Amino acid sequence: MPALARGQENTPSIVNWFTTVNGILTDMYSVGFKIFDIAGGLPGTQIFPATPGDYEEIIGSPGHFSVGSYYAYDVAQGKGWTPSLTATIGTHRIEWRWKVSDTAPYQAGFEDFEVLVQSAGSSADTYITVADVRAAGIPDPPDDDTILAAIETWQAFIERATRQWFVPRATIMSVDGNESSTLFFSVPIISIDYIKINNNEDELQSDLYRVYNSNTNPDNRKNPRIKLVRSTERDIFTRPYGRLMFRKGEQNQEIKGVWGYTEEDGSVPKLIQRAHLKLVVEKLMSPVYSGDLATAPEPPPPLVGALLEETTDGHKKKWAQAGGALKPRAPGLTGITNDQEILDILRLYKGPVGIGAPSHRNLT
Repeated sequence: MPALARGQENTPSIVNWFTTVNGILTDMYSVGFKIFDIAGGLPGTQIFPATPGDYEEIIGSPGHFSVGSYYAYDVAQGKGWTPSLTATIGTHRIEWRWKVSDTAPYQAGFEDFEVLVQSAGSSADTYITVADVRAAGIPDPPDDDTILAAIETWQAFIERATRQWFVPRATIMSVDGNESSTLFFSVPIISIDYIKINNNEDELQSDLYRVYNSNTNPDNRKNPRIKLVRSTERDIFTRPYGRLMFRKGEQNQEIKGVWGYTEEDGSVPKLIQRAHLKLVVEKLMSPVYSGDLATAPEPPPPLVGALLEETTDGHKKKWAQAGGALKPRAPGLTGITNDQEILDILRLYKGPVGIGAPSHRNLT
C-alpha cells in the first residue's frame, strides 16, 4: 500500500493512477481526484479539495507526468499533494475519475494509501515547546521562530544520537525475515495493527503472535520483539514443521503499528524532555556568531579537560579530553556538549545499532 508522511510531498512514484485503452496507456480528456480520510471507517471525510464533492482537475498540469500517467497534484500550490502536519494518521482513500472525450461518460476508480507520522523534528511533535524554553529563562530575542528552529534541530540530534524517537509514530515497516519465530526491533513497540508474513497478502490472526510491548513490569522497551506462537496447522509455505516462522527473505515481512520510546500514557520521558531543554538553552545562549563578520572577534580557545600531568623542565603538559575520555563517549556526542547530565541521559535511552535475530530454524 502506498504511504506518505505528514508534510511529505507526493511524487509520481507514490500516489498515482494510469489510464489505458485496450491495455495501452492513453491520455484522457479529463482526469481529476479527491481524497478522503477513512481512518475512522468508510465512507470517510473528504479532505481535498476543501469543498465536498469537488475534484482536483490535473489535465494541463505537472500532475500529468507521462502518457496515460497521473499523480495526485495540488494545482493551486504548484506541487504534489502534501498531507498537512496535523493530518490524521492512518488509512486514506483517493478517488479518481476520468473520461476519454468530452462527450464520453466518466469512469472511476480508487486506491487506499497510508498517511504516516511526519519526519523527526517537525514542529507538530516536538518533545518540548517554545513556552518551555521561555519558562527556563530565555529572553526575547531570540524570537519564537528561532527557538522553534533550535528545538527541531536538537531534537533531530537526540533522535540520531539515541537511535530512538520519543513520541508515538504510526508507520508500516517492511523487514527481512530471519528463518526464526522472532523479530527484534530497535524502537519499542506501542501497538500492532496487523502483521503480514512471508509476502502473504493476508493479515496474520492476532492469536498467532505475541507482542512484547510492556513498559512497566517487565519493561520490554529495551528488547522489543514480536514472536510467532505454535500452530497445529500444517502449511509448507508459512508453517513448515507445524510452526510459524518469519522465513528468510528481503523485506518479506510487513508490520503496521505504532512505535516509540514513550511512557505508559504515551508522553515523552521526563529525562528526555530535560536533556532536550538543557541542550536547546545551551545552544541558544551560545550562538555560533551574530554580528558583522568583518569585525568578528577571535575564536575562543579550544575547550580542554583537566590537566593530567605536567613536566616542568621539558615544558610538557597533558590535558584530559573535554567532557571526559573519548572512548566511553558515544560517537557523535563528542564536541556537541560537555554537559555530563545530557550525555548520561542520552546514554540511558540509546537503542541497539540494528535488528538482530537468529537466522536458523527454531524447532523447539
